[in-house]
Amino acid sequence: MIKNNILFCVFFLIFQFFCFSKDLYNDFLKIYNSYSNENNVYFLIQELQQYNSKNELEKQNYAKSINFGNSQITQISQKNGNLYFLSTNNGYWIKNKKLKQPMKISGSYKVMDIQMQDLLRLDFENDFEIDKTNDDIQFVLLKKTNKKNSYSFLKLKKQENIFVLEVLDNNKQKIKSIHYESSILNGIELFSKITIYDDFLLEKTYYEYITTNLKTINQKLSKNLFNPNFMEELIEILDNQ
Repeated sequence: MIKNNILFCVFFLIFQFFCFSKDLYNDFLKIYNSYSNENNVYFLIQELQQYNSKNELEKQNYAKSINFGNSQITQISQKNGNLYFLSTNNGYWIKNKKLKQPMKISGSYKVMDIQMQDLLRLDFENDFEIDKTNDDIQFVLLKKTNKKNSYSFLKLKKQENIFVLEVLDNNKQKIKSIHYESSILNGIELFSKITIYDDFLLEKTYYEYITTNLKTINQKLSKNLFNPNFMEELIEILDNQ
């Protein structure tokens, strides 16, 4: 009888963990993927801000993007010329006026000390999976399944209305944390404010990536266009928005 009760408790906890994991993860993905469907092309305008430990604004850049599914072309303003980033399921590329051809980069490439994989879209469903070895029901642990991303593990939890994604190394030690806050723009709920805290920095600076506008683009774009071979065409389309 005691043995049966213990087994019941174990199975109940396992069931509770998987239900919690599924609900939390699905709730996160529902908002994260709200403008990444294959039927619409979206144009976004963003602000990229760097704050010091006194919450004082130190640097500010502007960005605009076109998203189609999990593919994205982004322009980040720079004094010496705009930078363009292409994100696809096959990796990341960078282009500016000095580069004759797009150059493939890792997700750890930095702008304003922020890794591009924190700003460009992550394909959670294809690049990560729930780690079934985790037995803590307070969070969802994700492990990498695709070499495209350099993060080994991600820990997803929720604090009040904010989703918190902790980035972990191979030893599951925290490297940084990313806070996702949602709002509704043009009838779509999305993570309009993303705050990045780097735990390796001695000076407690942090960064905010804020989406200020979101709209659909009537122009029909082919999924095949989101390819480094056609990056010039994508840049022209983006610049004309």
